[in-house]
Amino acid sequence: MPTGDVETFHEGGAWYNRVDGEKGATGPYRSKADAIGEGREQARRLRREHAVRNEDGELDDRTAYGD
Repeated sequence: MPTGDVETFHEGGAWYNRVDGEKGATGPYRSKADAIGEGREQARRLRREHAVRNEDGELDDRTAYGD
């Protein structure tokens, strides 16, 4: 994943978002849908890609919001 892209992922029973190349993650979120909504908005603001992973870590969806 390129630096600056946003990733929604599951860890330890909860959903989180992180920006690649930055420390830390936002969350936990109450549901996958909540995490995806926040991750999408963050990717739009940054004009980057948003990758969504399933609970098992496999890529579920990827959307580009930049050039």
